[in-house]
Amino acid sequence: MLPAVPPSFELTSPRVGRRHEGLGRVFGGLALLAIGGPFLASVLLVMLADLLGDAGLRSHSFHTLTLVMPGALVALGLALVSVFLSTTPVTRRGPARVAAGAGGLRLTIGAAERWIPRAEVRSGLVLPEPRMRVELHLRRGQVLDVQVASEEEGARLLAGLGMGPAERRVAISLGGVHRELVAGCAGLPALMIFWLLVLGLFGRMSAALAVAWLALTLLSTWLVRRAARPTQVVVGSDGVRVERPFSSAWLPYAELTEIRKDGDALLLVSQKSGTLVLQTGEALSDAVAMRIREAHQRVAGGAAPRGAEALEQRGRDVAAWREDLRKLLAAGDYRAAGLVPEDAIRALDDADAPRDRRIGAALFLRVAGYPEAQDRIRVAAGSTADDALRAALEQAAEEELDDAALARALR
Repeated sequence: MLPAVPPSFELTSPRVGRRHEGLGRVFGGLALLAIGGPFLASVLLVMLADLLGDAGLRSHSFHTLTLVMPGALVALGLALVSVFLSTTPVTRRGPARVAAGAGGLRLTIGAAERWIPRAEVRSGLVLPEPRMRVELHLRRGQVLDVQVASEEEGARLLAGLGMGPAERRVAISLGGVHRELVAGCAGLPALMIFWLLVLGLFGRMSAALAVAWLALTLLSTWLVRRAARPTQVVVGSDGVRVERPFSSAWLPYAELTEIRKDGDALLLVSQKSGTLVLQTGEALSDAVAMRIREAHQRVAGGAAPRGAEALEQRGRDVAAWREDLRKLLAAGDYRAAGLVPEDAIRALDDADAPRDRRIGAALFLRVAGYPEAQDRIRVAAGSTADDALRAALEQAAEEELDDAALARALR
């Protein structure tokens, strides 16, 4: 029986589809195994032939390599299935009634109903093309596409799930999920042949050369796949983190001065870091820009509450910091300084506040026994795009923050 949770927003969608990116990745892995399996088996047989002195095993190792081409054909079929599952939504006929609330999402199509708990929804984004829709990423690799009438309706659906810019960060991949698969399936056999030719210059294949062949092929294939990994943009309440295949860039909103499109690219202009160019393509540029602008406009800013400096670390370790906050509460000095739990909440939610002040606000709320402390801290952690700060806030919510996590957050 589905839970009777009152929704905070309802709409009727003409089209709801579901894609299986996680299952697509499974088939992608099987495709790589189909190509790489004979190669790995051949290397293992060469090693065993040298260890056991069995010439028969060596001949079997070369016969095993003949399975690479049939394996490539099998891999092609598996790769096509992977791409289909990852990119093609399966839809049910008829309009769907969609009800969103803090507990989750209820889908009603005809007489059929489906309940998706809020904990199963990882992130969401309003996409304007090819038709206006909300893309919800679920756990276990499923993606739900809900067609909406307008950007405003899509934003209200996300807000109903508690996934607006102030409540939840969103991770956006600037590229198809099959790019790594194509790079791996094409790169593995090509690199295998390349390194075989190179190592063949050193003479007869021995166990040592077989191990080198395996290591060089796997390492270079990993590098090719990593280079093909699409850029990921994480938009949080406090800034934008851009994760490229071999680098990462952090852009706080306090430094962001301009957001503009230039053809298929989105330009983020920072007063300190210069211009960050994101090759988003037409389908994503508007959606990414809209989400960043919404989050940027919600940055608290303004003057810090009086006494907020008392929340900052000031060189103390976590234990001493927490103890000083406890003493501050016991002595009642926090009220004399004009600092009350509501001010700590403001500091916690202030995306422009120093990191140690936000962490100190979380510690203060936990030490003070504020009734909604854990929920408020978890919301702040879930909305930040700064992974180190998020981890520190999550630990502070459970009173498990340690000096190592603090050092990573303040680095």
